[in-house]
Amino acid sequence: MKLIRKSSLVRRQKDATIHCEIELCEVAGSPGRYLVNLRQGRTGEEWRESTRTPQPVDWQAAETLFELALVERAAQGFSDPASAPEAVVPQRPAPAPTPAQNPTDAAAVTLLQQLQAANWKALDQHHRNRVIWRVGERRLRAAVPTMVDLIARGDAMQDYCLAWAIGRCGDAGAAIAMQELHARGRTDAVRRIALQAWLMLADSAALQAHAARLLADWPTVLRSAWDQQDEEKLLSIAAGDDEWQGLSKSDWLEQLHQVALSQPMARRILRSHLKRMRLRAGTFRAVRHIYKAAEMAGDAELWGLIQQRFDTDTHTSSSQWIYVRRAYTKYADEASRPDSKVAYGLRTRDYLRRRGWRTLRRLAEDRDPAYIQMALGVLAAMDDSDAGQPNARGGRFYDGYSHWMVFNRVLRARGHWLSNRHGTSWYQPHPVQPDARRQEAFPELWDGKPQALLALMQQSRCAGVHAFAARALADNQAFCAALALDVIRELLRSPYLPTAHFAFQVARQRFEPGIPPTEWLLLLIQCTLPEATQYALDCIVRDPLSYAADPLLVATVACAPLEAVRRQGRLLCQVAASLPGQAPAIVMQLLDWLDNCADIDDARNAVRPIGTDLHWLIENPLRDAAAGAPYERLLQLLGHPLAAVRLLACQWLMLHPAPTGMLPGSKLAMLLKDEDAEVRGAAVRLFGMLSDQVLAAQSDLIVAFATSAEASVRHGVDPVIQRLSAADAGFRHTLLEGLLDALFRSETGEGMHADLVAWVTGPLKDEEQLADTALLARLLAARSKGAQLLGSRLLPEFRPGQFDVAAWAAFGRNPTASVRQWAFDAYRSDPQRVRGQMEAALRIFDSRFDDSREFASAFFTDACTRDDWTPLLLVNLCDHQDPAAQRFGRAMITRHFDVGDVTELLDKLSQHPSANMQLFVSSWLESACAGDLHKLQRMEPYFLNVLSQVNRGRVVKGRVQAFLRAQAELSEDIAGFVARMFARQVLTVAIADKAQYIEGLRAIQQRYPELPAAITIHTPAPIAGRGSKS
Repeated sequence: MKLIRKSSLVRRQKDATIHCEIELCEVAGSPGRYLVNLRQGRTGEEWRESTRTPQPVDWQAAETLFELALVERAAQGFSDPASAPEAVVPQRPAPAPTPAQNPTDAAAVTLLQQLQAANWKALDQHHRNRVIWRVGERRLRAAVPTMVDLIARGDAMQDYCLAWAIGRCGDAGAAIAMQELHARGRTDAVRRIALQAWLMLADSAALQAHAARLLADWPTVLRSAWDQQDEEKLLSIAAGDDEWQGLSKSDWLEQLHQVALSQPMARRILRSHLKRMRLRAGTFRAVRHIYKAAEMAGDAELWGLIQQRFDTDTHTSSSQWIYVRRAYTKYADEASRPDSKVAYGLRTRDYLRRRGWRTLRRLAEDRDPAYIQMALGVLAAMDDSDAGQPNARGGRFYDGYSHWMVFNRVLRARGHWLSNRHGTSWYQPHPVQPDARRQEAFPELWDGKPQALLALMQQSRCAGVHAFAARALADNQAFCAALALDVIRELLRSPYLPTAHFAFQVARQRFEPGIPPTEWLLLLIQCTLPEATQYALDCIVRDPLSYAADPLLVATVACAPLEAVRRQGRLLCQVAASLPGQAPAIVMQLLDWLDNCADIDDARNAVRPIGTDLHWLIENPLRDAAAGAPYERLLQLLGHPLAAVRLLACQWLMLHPAPTGMLPGSKLAMLLKDEDAEVRGAAVRLFGMLSDQVLAAQSDLIVAFATSAEASVRHGVDPVIQRLSAADAGFRHTLLEGLLDALFRSETGEGMHADLVAWVTGPLKDEEQLADTALLARLLAARSKGAQLLGSRLLPEFRPGQFDVAAWAAFGRNPTASVRQWAFDAYRSDPQRVRGQMEAALRIFDSRFDDSREFASAFFTDACTRDDWTPLLLVNLCDHQDPAAQRFGRAMITRHFDVGDVTELLDKLSQHPSANMQLFVSSWLESACAGDLHKLQRMEPYFLNVLSQVNRGRVVKGRVQAFLRAQAELSEDIAGFVARMFARQVLTVAIADKAQYIEGLRAIQQRYPELPAAITIHTPAPIAGRGSKS
């Protein structure tokens, strides 16, 4: 193909830059036939390809489509970078301003006079150094010859100041002198600053040669990566902790800075590394040297980047003493060592922060144009991600920028802000409120550089910087009136409200008091400023019919990020749909927006609600036009990176008249495995639109969809199940087997069991398998809640006579209340059958539910007679683990049995460990075994158990003690039996009961003296009273 015309556009967002290329090409071998293609994507990512011409068209149509694509992209905020104003924030060191050879201002003349021999001799060394430094600050090139003659005629500090000043003055004739000073300098600092001065004075060829010499000496791993131009590898190496033989990481960083003067890639690597490297011992010395070199050379970008890091990176230590090398030493002494293990302490950080503001202040006071450049460098480096959180302490109110020293010195010098003694923290004595006044230092310098303010609004990532720039630029009415439309469009889309507000005010001045044209409404609708968006909506409401005639405007409103705007889009769409030919055009605009919506900010979250509203549009006012959308375009959307777009594409395909069978199997398979549950659900609905014959052969897949953990997938397959179940018995059987199997398992997704039960009791309710009593019993006995739910729904279809009494009792223990009620009704319906299977029927007492136990107690009390109860049944009840069942058993014994019957039960009941049962047994002792030694002996374990209790069972223990003493009066044999038990208890029980047993034993011994004595009574010896004589 032959490229005829091409347009490259960009759209800058808060965190990314979006590129779009539009090409008009002539088709090879077909003269007069043309294609219009588009490519769009983010920097560093794969771009998406699309076309406006599925088939070649003639020149007129192609040119129209090309221009339309340009208009659409302009409405979306794209602009031609070639027409944008040149960025003012420097990306490379700015050349030093060329001062006049014979300066005429008084301060400069005074400085030059100080260098004259007579005046120079009168100055002490400190003042000489200060004069030289000020000459360098003012860049007085006329002083360079004199300064060259002063080299090596003072102390080392004088040589340092001379090299610094000569480099700043920019006289290339002094380059050789700087080379010699670099070779013969008395200290490392002098040699280093002399090298920097030479680098500032050298021409490009000399810089290239110097860089080549440095690169040749780099370690192999670095040189190899450089030769391959592998920027990522070099960044990785820079971020590592590796050291190389003969070259330290600190020295390499300084060399990289020198190479960067002639090699753009080296500068990119250095800039990226300085943004993220840790300020720590080992490499911080290199950072400090690069910072001073950037300050000397006026390299605003590097200087501002490092200066801002001093404000945002916390110091490593604030102590004056530090424990290192197994001893405590002064922090300053350790920091000054070449092999120091500490760096970037509190004093160092505070000094560097103050130095940065001092540099800017002196430039501004000298009215040096470099002030704006250097200030731009540090302001451009500020980022809201580094800001703090607003807070208040001790009556001082701080905001997110309160601890950025340079920010406050430059932008808040004339505001209501106060600072601490060191100027490192800024606060207000009252809650912080917006201030509409200009607060920056040296506003007159900013007024002279409006282009710099515009650059900040275009590039800054700091809301505070945007607020300053927008307020300052608003005062320059002439500059604002001349702003290009592309610039205003870009500023309107800014995510920072001060900049968007500024652009809105400038835009209104362009068209008020008239009616804003459509192109401006497009900008305002997409603006992040609420008042601008509302203004646009008010304009549309005043004349909806006129604006509805523009498909691009209607589509833009429908796809707006704000919900209130999209609601207005619904109304505008309904109006537009009534206009001839508008609905299809709107649909095509929506498709184009969907193609590229992945590029908007926070697209993953922002597009989903927009997709929901678009679905409403294509189902209602745009339904007919949506059904005629190009099928291929919809298929392309199925592969979109955003799940919300893939979901909408599935929903759109359901409206399309093309049969679902045309959908490629690979596409459907991809959607069924999609990571998003809603997309999988929509894919299932698409699957359900296949013919019944095809679907019936996929019963296993339908079962898998029906038992999916995602509700959207289950809801999607519901129409398929309803349709196929009505016509295919084999499908019903297979589906029921799969659903029952899932019901017996744990629920994998919320609501899954409820959906399965709805299908079983709905389209599958007439299946014979559901009439099986064994299946019902399994369902109700299962641990799965889904199985129990299905059993409770099926149970009313069964008669009690279909189950035995044991099943009734099991149902009475079921956790579902309706199942228990069915069981109660079954008991009441046939009490005679219950009385015939009492053992099974009594298992209802095993229920853990109060209503079941209450029903059982009432039913068996009323329905059963003496003949229905056997000793075994009563013993089992009394031995039940539930206290209520035990009480009921004892009540039945009391109600239906006489003394003779109880005697048979007493031996078994007495073995129960319950205190209540022991008390119950004690009430029957007198009538059941009084006077009968054999029965008493059988009850001996009971007696011992009761009498051995400590601190409990006082009533039953007293009752048994009294009973046994009374029985001991009846015969000598019984008395001997009782005496043995009492003698045993005397040795084991607590002292509180011991007297009772001793008294009982004494009574038995007195009544039956011929029995062996169980105790021996000794008369206590008299104890002499106090004070008696022996």
